[in-house]
Amino acid sequence: MGNVLAVFRRELASAFDSPLAYIVLPVYLSLVAVFTLWFQDIWSQGVVSLRALFSWSAIFFLLLVPALTMRLFAEERRTGSLELLLTLPISDTQVVLGKYLSALALIALALLLTLPYPLTLGTAGDLDWGPILGGYLGLVLLGAAFCAIGTAASATTANQVVAFLLSVLLCLVPFAMGFFLVQVPPAILPVVQYLSFDYHFDALARGVIDTRAVVFHGAVVAVALHVATFALRLRRLA
Repeated sequence: MGNVLAVFRRELASAFDSPLAYIVLPVYLSLVAVFTLWFQDIWSQGVVSLRALFSWSAIFFLLLVPALTMRLFAEERRTGSLELLLTLPISDTQVVLGKYLSALALIALALLLTLPYPLTLGTAGDLDWGPILGGYLGLVLLGAAFCAIGTAASATTANQVVAFLLSVLLCLVPFAMGFFLVQVPPAILPVVQYLSFDYHFDALARGVIDTRAVVFHGAVVAVALHVATFALRLRRLA
C-alpha cells in the first residue's frame, strides 16, 4: 500500500505541477456549464431537476477522462523515465494502481466542483435527492470505468495523442450504443443493454440503484487495469 500511495502522490503532484489540471478541469467545467445553463437552461424548465447536468457531464467525460489519463504511461515511455521507475522495488500492479487512483482523484475533484448546482437548485424548489445521489453515483462509476480504460490505453503506447484517441474510441463505442437500442434486434437487446455505459448511467440518473450497474463498471475497471498491468509487464521484460 505504501508504494501505491507513493506513486499516487507523485502522479497527483505532477498533474498540478504541469498545466494539465489547470487547463483540462476548467475546460470541462466550462463546457458543462455552457451546455447546461445556456443551451439547455435548467432554470427555465419549470422542473427542479439536474438530469441535463448529469447528461452533459457524462458526455464530456469522453473528453475529460482521456485527456487526464493519456499522459500516465505514454509520456514516461516517451521520455524513458518509465524504465527508471520499473527498476525500483515496486510491482507492476502497484504502479498501475497508483497512477489510476491519481487520475481518479482528479475526476472526483471535477465532480466535487459541480456540487454548487444541486445546492443552488435546491434553494429554488423541492429537489428530489434520490436521482441526485443516483446521478452522482453513475458519474463516479462511469468516471472509474473510463479512467481504467484510459490507463490501459496509455500503457500500450508511447504517444499521448494515440493514447487519447484510443481511449476516446474505447469509451465512446459502448457509451453510444445506448442511443441506438431501439434499432437493436430483440434477441440480443438484453446483452447490448448490459454492455452500454449510457443504459446503466441513465437508470442511475433516474434514481434506480441497480447492483448490475456496479458489477458491470467494476468488471470494466478490473479488466482494463489487468490489461494495463500486462502491458507494463511486457515492457519490463522487453
